[in-house]
Amino acid sequence: MKRRDVVVTGIGCIGPWGIGMQELSNALQRAEPLSSPIDRRSHYHRRAGAELLAACGPLELSPWLDAQQARRMSLLSQYAVATARMALQDAGLRTVRSDRTAIALATAFGPGAFTEQLTRQILEKGGKAASPFLFTDCVANAPAGQVAIDLGARGPNVTICQREAGPLLALAHGANEVAAGRADVCLAGAVDEMSELSHAILDRFRALARGRGEVPRPFDRRRRGFLAGEGATILVLEPETDARARGAHLLCRVGPTVRAFDPSAGRASFGTGHELLAATLRERIAGTLCEVDTIVSSASGAVHGDALEARVLRAACPTRTNVLVPKAVHGEYGGGTLATALLALRGAPFGYPPACSEPDEALGIAPTSGFVHARRVLCSALAAGGVAAWSVLEAP
Repeated sequence: MKRRDVVVTGIGCIGPWGIGMQELSNALQRAEPLSSPIDRRSHYHRRAGAELLAACGPLELSPWLDAQQARRMSLLSQYAVATARMALQDAGLRTVRSDRTAIALATAFGPGAFTEQLTRQILEKGGKAASPFLFTDCVANAPAGQVAIDLGARGPNVTICQREAGPLLALAHGANEVAAGRADVCLAGAVDEMSELSHAILDRFRALARGRGEVPRPFDRRRRGFLAGEGATILVLEPETDARARGAHLLCRVGPTVRAFDPSAGRASFGTGHELLAATLRERIAGTLCEVDTIVSSASGAVHGDALEARVLRAACPTRTNVLVPKAVHGEYGGGTLATALLALRGAPFGYPPACSEPDEALGIAPTSGFVHARRVLCSALAAGGVAAWSVLEAP
């Protein structure tokens, strides 16, 4: 069977910016970090540890998820179900109850709050006290399962846990299902929550920004770590022929995707294999790379992660390319970079993050600001642990 061209026809997104693309666009134009103090009452953090989080806060999800449904789900599953419905509404699809509808979601840490509650019950009261309600929604693939149950999607259902690279790998998997003819619709993206415990663990690994206001500074010489965030971004993928036949509005076309692995990376750290990663990227999509005009970078303020990202991009991509660093605003996790790529294709304005006023000359990359009228966007994602992914999104 001939592989089908895949397009994005709908998007739903929630995050520390609020609900929807317009709110995200406004936040990226302001370019200020969406941070707020994290609740530290459980005393998981060290005294001098990070104190800020890019949290979603209270969100009015009732247009997509009623209270009775929400009370049976973890917060992570609530985010996923509401965002999936939002994406389908944007795509103009009323129903997808079919074994031809696939789900591909990424999550970095899964439903941490439910998992913590269940573990506490077992440790403090014994296994017989464990709540079946908590158990059914404490595993990483629970959000994808809840989306499938809610929508009646009976096709392939996959959850990907590859940290920072997860959103692009989920997009790649979903696009492949549609292109190969195994699905006619796929909801692909990422969903993340950031519990107090997860935040404290990241802080213990020295991953989070500390001091000087705990500001994330991608590609800046003063970078000291990233701002942990949460949220969800889900895209509706369809074959281009089907989408055009039903008169759908095409948001973008999904171009080639590249996956790679850096064997020099540690289990929870970035490696030094930029030459291998850049060579893989060039080899797989050399013809497309020269046509890329904008990069949505995975740079987050991570000391070694940003250095690796810069070296890969400099070795593989044209120097004239615009570089956007949305994680300076919405933090790490939640898939906001996927939504940012679509905004760039729309010609949205981007502000210059004021915290990135001293670009690291050794890296040779500085963020782009102003109106970005992109035709081809390269989304880049390098993950601690060695996984790397790149996807090209094109104007339809």
